[in-house]
Amino acid sequence: MIVHRFDHFTEFRAAIGEKPAEQASDHGALFQTTDWFELLAQHGLPAGMHPQWLLVTHDGSPVLGLPLIQEHGRLTSLSNFYTPLYAPVILHNALNATDWPVDSVPARALGAITHFLRYSDFFAARPASIQLQPLDATGAFYSAMRTALTTAGYAVDHYFCFGNWVLPCRDLRFADYFVQRPSALQNTVHRARKKLDRAGAWKIDIHTQSGEPLDTAITAFETIYQRSWKPAEAFPDFVRRLCVLAAQKGKLRLGLLSLDGIAIASQIWLVDQGKAFIFKLAYDPDAARYSPGSLLTATLMEHVLDFDAVDEIDYLSGDDAYKQDWMTHRRERHGLIAFDLATPRGICTAARHYGGRKFRAWRAGKTT
Repeated sequence: MIVHRFDHFTEFRAAIGEKPAEQASDHGALFQTTDWFELLAQHGLPAGMHPQWLLVTHDGSPVLGLPLIQEHGRLTSLSNFYTPLYAPVILHNALNATDWPVDSVPARALGAITHFLRYSDFFAARPASIQLQPLDATGAFYSAMRTALTTAGYAVDHYFCFGNWVLPCRDLRFADYFVQRPSALQNTVHRARKKLDRAGAWKIDIHTQSGEPLDTAITAFETIYQRSWKPAEAFPDFVRRLCVLAAQKGKLRLGLLSLDGIAIASQIWLVDQGKAFIFKLAYDPDAARYSPGSLLTATLMEHVLDFDAVDEIDYLSGDDAYKQDWMTHRRERHGLIAFDLATPRGICTAARHYGGRKFRAWRAGKTT
């Protein structure tokens, strides 16, 4: 297997052609596609970040792509706070051209990448550390990458990133789902409808297609988000472009609740390969008495369960208490960090990391 490095996405895209990408874990492929990584690289990173596009080929056929960021003598995953799950782009058409079982190909490709990172002369100074997050600690990529890093001679550790609440829902209808929710949540949704009925004319629209109505809906979401309790959007253009891209591919479910013609709540959901992802949500604080967020969530739940017939609904990152009212299962996302102890910077970085971990463990023991 041969590893190629590209400084620009256009070169990476040209090298892989238009081959479809297949998921690298059991939890959805949406966030492991070339479209996602291109959008993140162009519209979701601070100035000064330098994406690196690694591509593994076998007999001239692309096998696996690993998008990274090079900064300050280290490499990190091409990910940020928008990323609920990081994994490589698996090019499944190329797998058919190999002589090995399909499951073994990504592991071999990752081994080639880690050997390349540690021993090639493509970098002016070889990376002192490699950090990848957030990862599915139960998935094939996590275990294969950890093994590959260790085999290449790195000192490897892992750490917790965040909790992830989900609802397995194959063959589940909304009516059956909703009666299983906490009574307080059911009452909140029922009261919200009655309050809005008394307040005026209200409606909920779910936007799924490109066009002027979607542009207007995205602008409404941006306005609501700016008025909400949430911090300012770091990369607002990223969210808008993601909505447009998702709509073009039939993956967008943008819900908008309006009262007397004024939007008071909006949510961005994404649907892909039988899974629904709750990506962004916001409501106008002045309309909080109507519980518009809860009503809109219930409506979108009904849509993805009864119309899209998804197998899983994913609330993405965070252990927010309200997510437990809607979801039933919790899993975790972790990170991997690897140190090149043959470099001075790698030794210093490792010392800070392991020293900090021991200190936090000691302090936790002192306070219990």
